[in-house]
Amino acid sequence: MALDLAVGGSAARRAETQTLAPVLLMGPPPPPPIPPTTGVYLPGPPPPGALLSRPIPMALPREVIVYMDECRSRSLLKFISDAGIVPSLEDERRRERVVRELGKIVMEWAKRVAYEQGKQHWITSATVLTFGSYALGAYGPESDIDVLCIGPYIATLQHHFFVVLRQMLEGRPEVSELQSIEGAKVPLMRFKFNGILVDFPYVQLPFINAAEAMHAFDPHVLENVDGPSWRCLSGVRANRQIIQLVPNMKKFQYLLRCLKLWARKRGLHCHLLGFFAGIHLAILAAYVCRRHPNASINTLLSLFFDIFAHWPWPLPVSLLDPPVLCRGPDGCSLMPIMLPCNPPEFCSSSTTESTFSKIKEELRRGYALTKDTRSTDFDWSWLFASFPYGARYKCFLRIVLSAPLDEELRDWVGWVKSRFRNLLLKLESLGVYCDPDSSEQVDHTITEPNVVFFWGLVFTRNIQICTSSLKEDFMKSVCNNIYGKEKCAHSDITMAIVGPPQLPKSIFDLSVYSEKLPQHMMGHQLMKQRYRIFFLFMPLAQGIWEFLFFEKLDVNSWIFLQASSKIGSFGRLIPVVRFVQVHAYSCTQHSNWYTSQREVTYSCM
Repeated sequence: MALDLAVGGSAARRAETQTLAPVLLMGPPPPPPIPPTTGVYLPGPPPPGALLSRPIPMALPREVIVYMDECRSRSLLKFISDAGIVPSLEDERRRERVVRELGKIVMEWAKRVAYEQGKQHWITSATVLTFGSYALGAYGPESDIDVLCIGPYIATLQHHFFVVLRQMLEGRPEVSELQSIEGAKVPLMRFKFNGILVDFPYVQLPFINAAEAMHAFDPHVLENVDGPSWRCLSGVRANRQIIQLVPNMKKFQYLLRCLKLWARKRGLHCHLLGFFAGIHLAILAAYVCRRHPNASINTLLSLFFDIFAHWPWPLPVSLLDPPVLCRGPDGCSLMPIMLPCNPPEFCSSSTTESTFSKIKEELRRGYALTKDTRSTDFDWSWLFASFPYGARYKCFLRIVLSAPLDEELRDWVGWVKSRFRNLLLKLESLGVYCDPDSSEQVDHTITEPNVVFFWGLVFTRNIQICTSSLKEDFMKSVCNNIYGKEKCAHSDITMAIVGPPQLPKSIFDLSVYSEKLPQHMMGHQLMKQRYRIFFLFMPLAQGIWEFLFFEKLDVNSWIFLQASSKIGSFGRLIPVVRFVQVHAYSCTQHSNWYTSQREVTYSCM
């Protein structure tokens, strides 16, 4: 019955074509219509002006919906496992050893500081607390560990932490790539301990016995701490609240791992560049899990994109009481996310208009890819595909940071990255939207140690960027204190506007544009895979056209025809020949339609 309807539709289209007024063409007449073949029908594109019938929604049995949801959840968990973002038992033990060793080091450090100052060193203590994805159990094999150093009131940040404790860490053989980031909103040291990256901020408590005071975690203990210490402790308090509020920690951990992988692949994972920090994704994941406690991991991921692709920003996201419209501090007014603690507090954010625009675009893309949950054979690599910087942008800002020594370069890179938001705001004020790629490249043609960044640029108006004046303005924010001036004395920044040919091979990769997309991303519900394949075989179709209708296929064309089809005999070309016969004439009239479908395909990537 379906075949008869299809054949009938084909006959109607042919009849409509025959009634058109004759058109004078320069060349051979069009081929005669192909009679319908039993059992084979390849529909062409819709005729111009035709109204397409909408699919009739049908309610599926609950058992079928549950089965499809379970299949997609299993495939998602398998994809996560194959992606290598779930740590092994050995990885967990390595991290536990790192935290224990750091606890011993800071205890020895506190005793030394007390002894030098003649204080009661026998009761002086320090400790460490973990927070972030490690404390939430959602870390991966390559994730860092957020370890908070809690010290007594006699240990100052500038001298005892960044000088004395740093010297102790440099003397340990397990520590490598140590750098200090003193001018950030949260000052910290960053290093590798036995190959594991550690972010190491500091909190100075108004007590001599800091370990005992933090063990009680009395809110009154935190009243007299300074601003940076308060921000550090906010992460610890937020972690504890999230653990208490989330109904199912296992599902929350899987969802957070998925979001961290998605953010890393799509270039949304560096908060210093205006994108997500780990605490942002943790709160958003907890928000979805709290409101849908019985949903599967597949449904939770789909709901995440559904909720936040349609979120009425700047309404804050809060895990506690219903939030009200309010303006947060600098960087939080575009996408405010509130920490789950009292008193209410916003997550620190560096979001700008450019980065906020990309976040919304990627949320809409994720929603478009995951909204159809009725497909059990969904390819998760579509969602987690790497962002195609080299194919998306035509101009890039190339930023080169260099220093005489590797140790100085690490400190220099950390300091400049903490000031990158000022550069983003400057470019936006000039009418240039930026998409900063957080990956760090190396230019081997430069003799000094260096790190290179590439930022995609979108010009909203016709202007020319003077990189010299841009660098001069940016250096004012880099050298605005004694620490920055000291670093600038030995290090350097260079900027230049480059095109895609000057990008490293790791960035300029067009392979993402050859990926398949799900049907609902094509903009036309009747669009099938064979339409897209037609474009790949356009040279092959031209050769077959000449052979069938004009009988002038030369030797070179025949060789190309066999090489393109990768099939040995002409008999295997019969299905392709029938495909070309059906579509060759109609594709001329509907070339604009095909082109629009290709544009929809590219815009959805």
